[in-house]
Amino acid sequence: MTTARHSMVRWGLWCALVVALASPQAAAAKRKGMAVDPESHTTPDPFLEVSLDTGSGGTVGDGPARPPLARLTLGGTTTWRNYCARPGVKSCGEYDRLPANERLGDTVSYASSVPYLGIAAELELLPLAHSASLLRGLGLSLGYRRGFSSTNVTLVGDAGQSTTRAVVATDSVLTAQALYRHDFGAEASNAPPGYAGLRAGLLTRAFDVDASANSPLAGTHRLFPAVGLEVSVPLLRWVRLEGAGQFFLSPKPGKGLGGGGAALDAEVSDYGTSVSSFGWEAELGVGGDLWGPFGYSVRFRLSRFQDTFSGAGTRLGWDEGGVAAETYSSLHWGITASY
Repeated sequence: MTTARHSMVRWGLWCALVVALASPQAAAAKRKGMAVDPESHTTPDPFLEVSLDTGSGGTVGDGPARPPLARLTLGGTTTWRNYCARPGVKSCGEYDRLPANERLGDTVSYASSVPYLGIAAELELLPLAHSASLLRGLGLSLGYRRGFSSTNVTLVGDAGQSTTRAVVATDSVLTAQALYRHDFGAEASNAPPGYAGLRAGLLTRAFDVDASANSPLAGTHRLFPAVGLEVSVPLLRWVRLEGAGQFFLSPKPGKGLGGGGAALDAEVSDYGTSVSSFGWEAELGVGGDLWGPFGYSVRFRLSRFQDTFSGAGTRLGWDEGGVAAETYSSLHWGITASY
């Protein structure tokens, strides 16, 4: 009997030791308060659940999207230009309604039949967009556009003879503006947030005509400050409606980044001794995210300048100044990359 009892005790201790050694994970899980699979004696891996962020201003899945810290747009531009200059009046339409015998002096009329095709790039930076500071809407926008066109121009001489030649012209735009944007709608859905904002800074626009072509086409160069409003309203994750408007502050011709010169001075002296100018710009378009950080942008932009000259100019009939009007109608498209 004593031998049997001793054997049973040794067998029980041996079984207890085997169970304890076979279940270290179960004991550890019990101490940490985690659930144990009774079949496998394993615990679920706490690191299996991962949230993925593309870095494009939005989280993959159903999480709320965030505004991007930076956005680069690369694409193309198609631009049509209209220009008119008339002496002694306040608008081109007023001059054109005059009787034929009263329409005296040199005039300039141009409407591009072939669009100016070119490239466009824009970089937007909002480095504080993800912070909780009131300054999170501050940013910077830098832009560059350049279009090219070759136009056939007919020149009429004093004897009535005419010659036709190709004239190459370029349209160049540079922008550097500060931004402030207020985001809205970020918690309503997983679509990127919309925004309403202000922008202010400097713009330069140069329309250059090949000087060697002896063409009646008039070139203009402008450097001026501008202020405006902008808005972006998300409709879907991949579609947002965008609009903007700017007012140009004294965008006088004859001013460029490289300073003055005889050709720039002639943009005023041909028509008068001094000039006052105003202008504006409006745009409307759509954009959105397509895949990861990449998206698209398509916008139509209308820019308008009007110059009122006073004093005597060097052109025939411009003894008391006159008016010139310049209009650009542009379509811009491109691919965006956001972070």
